[in-house]
Amino acid sequence: MTLTLILLSSTTVQAATSNYKVELLIFSRLASDTLDDEIWPTIDSIPPRPSRSLNYYQAGQRNGYFTRLPKSSLSLNAKQASLRRSAGYHVLFHEAWIQPIGSTKDRNVVHINGGDILDNGLYELDGYISVDKGRYLHFRSDLFHSRRLTPTESNMLLTPVTHSNANTAGLTDGADSLTPANNDGIDGSDSSNGNRYLTQTTVPDFLTVEMKSARRMRRNDLHYIDHPLFGMLVRITRAGQ
Repeated sequence: MTLTLILLSSTTVQAATSNYKVELLIFSRLASDTLDDEIWPTIDSIPPRPSRSLNYYQAGQRNGYFTRLPKSSLSLNAKQASLRRSAGYHVLFHEAWIQPIGSTKDRNVVHINGGDILDNGLYELDGYISVDKGRYLHFRSDLFHSRRLTPTESNMLLTPVTHSNANTAGLTDGADSLTPANNDGIDGSDSSNGNRYLTQTTVPDFLTVEMKSARRMRRNDLHYIDHPLFGMLVRITRAGQ
């Protein structure tokens, strides 16, 4: 009886798990006009998580799970080409792979990165995605986009927003810094001044932002996940389609 129950359980798990093709196209926005619309938390490193990396495709070899598919297998090549033609976007990552998807949340967390490695040691794109399923597919992402700031962008982040309840007395600013002479009532966690960089004494050279999302998806549909500084197109299909 015990052996029968084990076999039935194994059959149920196999039936609940299917092979899917996951395709991601991730791009950054190059415009600066949204930089000072948000209060960006300080992110100096990417938090490690138990995860697997994608294998690289090798011509002539049979591809297994979590191996980047050849570029000819990608369905979003036309959209990638359109983004590359635009002066306002920069493609950071465009890959697809086959993986099993079942009902267990975060069973297969995939670590992805793309773009250049910046002078602060961070990739332009880094982070994690996972997919599980119930009635729908459940796509989860925790992605980080890092960008080098121009002097103009740095000073945009250093410029405080005026509020009636903000205490900005004693602050002196220069072309390259904004130095608090009196820090009473002002700290890095107080958002009443409108910008987290207000108490910094040096101009920031880099900015890292996080896009954390959880989205229910139907297979075959193209989904767009948005952020002020970068975006992502996701398509998940049954393997072999």
